[in-house]
Amino acid sequence: MKIIETKDNDVNFVLHQTFNNKLFLPIGKYVNWKLENNWDDYNELYHAVNYIENLKQINGVWFDIHTIEKNQELKGVLTIVGGDIDKLETDSYLDKKTTILLKYFHIIEKGKGYGGYWLNAIIKPYYFDKGYRSIYVSSSHPKSFNFYNKIGTEVKTYTKKSDNQLYNRICKAFLIPMNQ
Repeated sequence: MKIIETKDNDVNFVLHQTFNNKLFLPIGKYVNWKLENNWDDYNELYHAVNYIENLKQINGVWFDIHTIEKNQELKGVLTIVGGDIDKLETDSYLDKKTTILLKYFHIIEKGKGYGGYWLNAIIKPYYFDKGYRSIYVSSSHPKSFNFYNKIGTEVKTYTKKSDNQLYNRICKAFLIPMNQ
């Protein structure tokens, strides 16, 4: 665990290079919100943990887990994946040497500006300094599409079924430059 930055004396942006299920607590809270609001039946928590466990088995692929912690309480999580990303994403426009993947980006306290700040002021500079030049993210959350369109370029639209085949989920993928 490494604190990358502290903001407002009580918000820490933390890098974890080992995985612990509790780091995905913000994803679990989102899944509970979806159940309470009858949104859909896609269980991001299950898929996120499964994704990490699968990544551990792929040679040449690495991941970092980042969290936002306020007063020592988890407020957000995101996963960065790099290395041989062509083993995960086959789109020809992705350069595995300079592109990282942004996966499972969830913040509990919405509307406080944490997401934009985190991505633009913490994540992008951190990985830019490591030689990466773009972030590839795919999302099925319609409310996130506008955010990603502001900071990147939409490169793909597709649909997938929810876990129990009850909903068609519109998904979009974006390529976000890391200009310094």
